[in-house]
Amino acid sequence: MYQSRLHMTNGVISIAFDSLSGEMLEFVRESTADNVMKNHVRRTWSLLDGLLLTTDGSLRFHIPRYREIKADPSLTPVLDIEQTEASAHAHMHYPALVCDSGKLDLMADISVRLLPGDCRSFWTLTLHNQTGYELDDIAFPSIDGVWLGEDWQDDILVYPHFAGCRMNNPTGQLASSPRLLHWKWQEYVYEYNVGQATGVLDERGAHVLRLNYSGQASMLWMDLYDPAEQTGLYLTCRNSRLTMKSLRMESFGNEDPGAGMAILHRPGTRNGTWTSDECVLAFHEGNWHWAADDYRAWFSTLKRREPGNHRPKWFEKSPGLIAHYDFQYQGGGIVHRFKDIPDLMREAQKQGFSHLLLAGWHEDGFDFGFPHYTPNHLLGTEQELKDALAACRKMGGHVCFYINSRLCNTGFADEQDRIQKSAVMRRDGSLYIEKYGADDISFASLCINDTAWRRSLAETVRYLTHEIGADGMYLDQLAMANSCKCYHPGHLEHAGNPVAWNQGYEKLLAEMQADYAPEGMALIFEGCNDAFGPYASGQLISELHCPFQGRMPEVYKYTFPDQILVDMMNPRRNSAMRPEHVARHSTELLHRAFTMGAYFWCYDLYMDNTFRRDPEQYERLQKLAALRSSWLEHYGHGRFTDVIGLGKVPEGILAKRFLLADGILVACASEQGLHDSIHIQWDYSKPPVCEMMTTNTPKPVALLCDIREMNGISWVSARLPADEAAVIILRCSS
Repeated sequence: MYQSRLHMTNGVISIAFDSLSGEMLEFVRESTADNVMKNHVRRTWSLLDGLLLTTDGSLRFHIPRYREIKADPSLTPVLDIEQTEASAHAHMHYPALVCDSGKLDLMADISVRLLPGDCRSFWTLTLHNQTGYELDDIAFPSIDGVWLGEDWQDDILVYPHFAGCRMNNPTGQLASSPRLLHWKWQEYVYEYNVGQATGVLDERGAHVLRLNYSGQASMLWMDLYDPAEQTGLYLTCRNSRLTMKSLRMESFGNEDPGAGMAILHRPGTRNGTWTSDECVLAFHEGNWHWAADDYRAWFSTLKRREPGNHRPKWFEKSPGLIAHYDFQYQGGGIVHRFKDIPDLMREAQKQGFSHLLLAGWHEDGFDFGFPHYTPNHLLGTEQELKDALAACRKMGGHVCFYINSRLCNTGFADEQDRIQKSAVMRRDGSLYIEKYGADDISFASLCINDTAWRRSLAETVRYLTHEIGADGMYLDQLAMANSCKCYHPGHLEHAGNPVAWNQGYEKLLAEMQADYAPEGMALIFEGCNDAFGPYASGQLISELHCPFQGRMPEVYKYTFPDQILVDMMNPRRNSAMRPEHVARHSTELLHRAFTMGAYFWCYDLYMDNTFRRDPEQYERLQKLAALRSSWLEHYGHGRFTDVIGLGKVPEGILAKRFLLADGILVACASEQGLHDSIHIQWDYSKPPVCEMMTTNTPKPVALLCDIREMNGISWVSARLPADEAAVIILRCSS
């Protein structure tokens, strides 16, 4: 009997494929009968598409459809479904894939598994490539025309842009025009997205938002959920080797509605057989927390390195740092010299901080003298630098140096040999060049898999810590800038494997960690990434750079609750470095960082970005830093659980929950002042001992709380103080 669709189900999920082409037509949640594939977008390919990198450019391939198969029956795939009562397994064999110009010497085998009672489906792809061309951007599994429930406009997409972002109505938002604000600071012209992220139009007519891992993607999962329906769709890749991949989100606009979601694999291989990591497409109840829980549970099976040598005790107790990029700026201007460093530490300590970050300290200055990482002779002698750091240590202070993890100024005559030997090389033999700041300055991006460059970086860190006396290091761009494919024939470590970028940085971090005792060095780097996070003291997420209304750092913090995120704060007044669009959210940024348990990154740039020229925010920062220090001193960091276990939070209040070894901590803040009560789920058999700290009383004091049962759950009700920020602590009574 003819069947136009082949079905498979485990009673939780059912999937239907076109019986001729194997295209995915249905992905159904059985409990609600909701097929999320509500629009079969014909300008793209469900299931599988990808690129072949040819000598003439990129060639998009895909599975054959009706017309190609009818014209050439040899393209007919073999589709087989093994269905049992509670499980199913689909096998698909494509004797050849096609492109616009015809049949390719490229075979595919696809496996889809549904396990008993599991809301996850498991997808694996094998490609047999005899084209002679490199495989790239293999979109698998690819699902399009998706929304949940009745209307696409109430769906929310959560995705790991840096620490995390959310996008309302991805169908409409991805296809909308970007609204960009340009801001000039010195010779930098920054772009800020005023609103949520948008897609870039490609040759298919799709508006695509792509996140590369590592780079913009801190993790390899995304989640589409519908708050009204209390249901979600989760896509991830079990990327056990943590290799370069990408996430693709797309829309063809409201005229052809529905979101597209795909994992982009980047094999970097030519002829031969390549098999993907297993991918997961799943339904779930609730919101994105389910997806984060699944990803965390899987990631823990990898048994990656736990936080170790780069989590010194002083860093664990520190509320944040004061950053000075004003030793020598890119244009040559000098504000501070080495002899000023002890005074800068005293100023920092007045604000409640004992951690300085120094940039522009090296020859030729910040964003120019990379990688001339020796003390700048215009700022003083090496001995003066050593003496300044020794004086800071006597004050109980800690000093961290900035170095860039990848850039080399192309204008330096003495660096031309390094550039030729160490720079990232594209497929066409050109070098990967980046620009920051002034128009006449450019930088070669150096490949971390070049042994000489990686050793040079590690030796620079060793010199600054062992010889100069720093007890902290900041590696700019390490996890924030895009990972690069490198084809340099001289880089023997990754010969024949252009996609080894992530593994090169893992080597660097492992080599650095081996050089230090646990109290030896605090390490921060720019960006956050699950592959690198366990090596760091903190990861700089710079949420003020993200699409402003969509930033959601809770996504990464909840997924990896024991890692410390570092976030940039900004004064409200006299904010030359950041636009008014950011400055007016100064208090919100402070409160979000505080309630999430983030490490404050505060600039002190004379006349450019300093809280000292904003008395109101200076006092606010002082109080929050003191409260955060007391929190860390008395209770430690705790384990971040976001809003899990909290009842409805009063309007206008930020509140986040943390698990302690013997109870619960809740951090609250509101620019308009705290009010009403907060309700906290209590899962212990004995009633809690309740304490509170506030910005005006940053030491623990007793707090009266009520406890009551509701639907078999115990809830503690705590009246919030008439203050701007508070920490509520519930501990098990003895």
